[in-house]
Order: sequence, then C-alpha cells, then structure tokens
Amino acid sequence: MNIHRYIKPALLGHAFFCVVALLGAMAAPANAGEAASGQGTATLSDGQVPATPNAQVPATPNAQVPATLNAQVPETADGQAPATPSDGQTLLAPSGAATVAPLQGHAEFEGPIDTPPVRLSAGSATSGSAPPKTYRGWLEQTYPDFSLHTSVMDADRLVVVSDKYDQAERTLDSLGLRYRIMSKKEFDAYDLSNAQVLIIDCGPRNLSWNAGLKIREFVIKGGYLFTTDWMLDRLDQKIFPGLISWSGAMNKQRMYDAAIVGKHPELFRHAVTNSSWKMDVHCHLIRVLNKEKVQVLAVSKDLASEDPDGQGILAVVFPYGRGYVMHMTAHFDRSQSVKGYDLPDAAPAIGISLRQALAINYVVAGLSGKKL
Repeated sequence: MNIHRYIKPALLGHAFFCVVALLGAMAAPANAGEAASGQGTATLSDGQVPATPNAQVPATPNAQVPATLNAQVPETADGQAPATPSDGQTLLAPSGAATVAPLQGHAEFEGPIDTPPVRLSAGSATSGSAPPKTYRGWLEQTYPDFSLHTSVMDADRLVVVSDKYDQAERTLDSLGLRYRIMSKKEFDAYDLSNAQVLIIDCGPRNLSWNAGLKIREFVIKGGYLFTTDWMLDRLDQKIFPGLISWSGAMNKQRMYDAAIVGKHPELFRHAVTNSSWKMDVHCHLIRVLNKEKVQVLAVSKDLASEDPDGQGILAVVFPYGRGYVMHMTAHFDRSQSVKGYDLPDAAPAIGISLRQALAINYVVAGLSGKKL
C-alpha cells in the first residue's frame, strides 16, 4: 500500500485549518485594553482632611498675618500626598465634593533633553517664535492621552486669578486647556470646591486675608498652587511661613542662564537641562528657609551673582498638607515686554521655554492628581 497517498492530503488539510485559525486571531480587536486605560483614576484627596485653621480675618488690609497662619500644618501619616484610588472609586476634589475623573496622560518623554550650558556673554541664548501650535504640539507629544480629553475638561478644575504683569491665560489658551479666570477681587467670593489647580498671576494687586486663608485651606486639602514672581512675598511667605521668602533683592537683567537641579520625574518631562530664562526687571529673588522640604528645580549662575544668598534660585516646589506649592521667578506667559508670538527664551529642542515646560508639567500633574 502507498501510505504517502493518504498522509499528504491529511497534512495539507491540517495546515489549511491552522492558517484559517491564525487569520481569525489576527482579526480580533486589539484596542480593548487601551480604551479602558484612557480613563483617569487619580485623585487629589482621600481619607481624613486636616482641620482648617480657625484664624480670624484682620479688620484692616494692613494688619499683620494672624498668628494661626504661622502654625504648623498637620500632614498625612507618611508625609506624602494622598494615595491614588483604584478604578471605580468615587473621585473627590480637595474640598470633598464629587468631581469627574482627573485627566490622565501617559508621557512619551520620561525626562529632560540634555542640552549644553548657556553662556549669555557668548551669545548662546536662544529666541524664536512660538505660535499656539508649538505649545499644543509640545503638550500632545509629552502627554498624548491627556491631550485627547482637554477639550471636554471642566473649566472649574483649573482656576486662574489674573493680574497685570503675568497673563497665564495666554499660555493656557495656546495649550488648549479650559479654565476659569477672575480678578483677585472676584476671587474672594469664588468657591474652590471643584478646583484642582490654582494659578495666581504676578501683579501689583493684593489678595485679601480671606482669600489667603482660602488658598491655604485649598492646598492643605490637596490642591496644587502655582504662583509667580511678586506673589512670593505677597502671598507665599505669609500663608506658608518658614518655607520660602523674598530675599529682599531683585534682578538687574532681562535674560539669564538656567539649569535644572537634580531629578524630578514629573516636572522635568520633555524639558531641557540647560536653557536661557527670561525675566522682567524687579523680579523678587527666592530664599529657601527649609531646605529639607523645599526642592529647588532650577538655578542660574548669572542670577547668583546678584543674589545676596549667592543661590540664584529660579523655581521651587514643596508639599504642604495634602497638596503642593510651586513658585517661579519670572512669569508663566511669554513675557510682559514681548509682542505677538515672540518667545525670547525658547529652549532648544522643545520650542517653548524651560520655565514654561516646568509650569505646564506642574499643571498637568495637578489635573492628573499625581504625587510630586
């Protein structure tokens, strides 16, 4: 008997069914898990919230800061920001009010881009034009998933208190982020219960004591506060005593070298290690009072020569209660002295400035409820 007469057809038939099965498996949906992963799960606060201060508001605007403002703020048991809840848990804003899930963004860039030190005397400072598409492009490259949801973000989650010298809203518009904006006077009556990030512009107008207490409570409960320039001594050193203050000195130039310090997995994403740093005149220089709690993010050698402390600190961040505070010398916007889309300190490789990259990373971290 010729056994090959029977074996060959059988093998061919078996191969045919294997090919059919393989093609069927390749046609199965591949994005089922990705659709679920696009939903945010992080939150800003959970568990018990530290008691808010019961300080009385001074009757006159020129009164001293209430004594209770100088008290230490209770922290969580491990001194860290609140834990991130698992899928399906109710998400809470800093005040405890229910809100939508924080925006999530799986970063494409895990760290800064290595760039050479800037030597202003050698003319190595960079400048350029940065239209809105440059900012939006940076955001989409850095946080592709986050960027998909910005058009439907609740504006109450990002609050801007505007003033004369910094216009953070222009940068936020270029990024395509939705936000709620108001004057410092209007802020007195605003409810922060749904806010996750609060930006306060530099300017000559002062916040009321009631506003200061409300901001302090917002941070204690898990909010992210970002301030620029003059708000260092007009706000931060008053409601967060013993951490940072104004050294009493001001800058003398408009452009400085800048270098990031150490490592920070969230705030240094898609930034650069060295760049130029635009400042307007009369910026208030930062003095760090608590080196254990305050992390310096960027420094300048040129600014250090003008700093009585010899530090030249450009930006800092620190935890407070369940939240965080980031302060930056200079502004979030392009600069008060530029026009149109000009960006005098555009950083090499990223198109926007280093100071803006740090600030945007902080805003995204706050909206995503990430620990810093």
